[in-house]
Amino acid sequence: MPRAIINGQNINYELAGVKDFKLRTPALLLHGNGESMKVFDSFVPQLASSRGFVLMDSRFQGASVAADEETVPEISYELMAQDAIALMEDKLGVGEYDVIGYSDGAITAIIMALRSIRVRKLILIGVNADPSGLKPRALRQIRRDYSEAKRRRNRIRMELCRMMLEEPHITNSDLASIYCETTVVYGQKDEAIRREHASAIADAIPRGSFVEIKNAGHDVPRTHPGELAELVRSLL
Repeated sequence: MPRAIINGQNINYELAGVKDFKLRTPALLLHGNGESMKVFDSFVPQLASSRGFVLMDSRFQGASVAADEETVPEISYELMAQDAIALMEDKLGVGEYDVIGYSDGAITAIIMALRSIRVRKLILIGVNADPSGLKPRALRQIRRDYSEAKRRRNRIRMELCRMMLEEPHITNSDLASIYCETTVVYGQKDEAIRREHASAIADAIPRGSFVEIKNAGHDVPRTHPGELAELVRSLL
């Protein structure tokens, strides 16, 4: 897989499907916390004949690592958005693109839309705008994960957990300034995100809409790739 040095990170990425981005607007796929682009393994093949995709592993996750081994892990949604914008616009030279973000990737996608006019459409799967959008059970699990990572001195996992507990801080005013067409996708049985919170995000975005996938949990790209592919086909 190709790599790009971006903001001190060795970012791992991959192109899939239609690779001539002048023919079809590509979609950037962003994974969730502590995961990798592999979360989309069952989704991409269903659309690869007609769409182009850019997949990337976010900083310190998957196969993306610091360019300097001595670098202290620093992870935030803002930094991940900066990395993704640099990959799409500077490294790949894409003039316009869509973003499909899952969980942490969906938060990153929102920030990208706030920072770049080149983002055309957003599809946000399992998204929260601030930590209050997480269900109590999910918060308890993240705190346990943080304590375990601290015990094991796993600095990267500690930083990933800290980020979920303390970030993001996306306001209704921020959401109201997003001009691009946005679809918030929610799994009916999502164990991590409160439904009313996700729905409120869609309501706050001027061109926002809310779609619920029945019998799905938080992990929509893995468990319901076919339904997600059909939805993306209709939206993009």
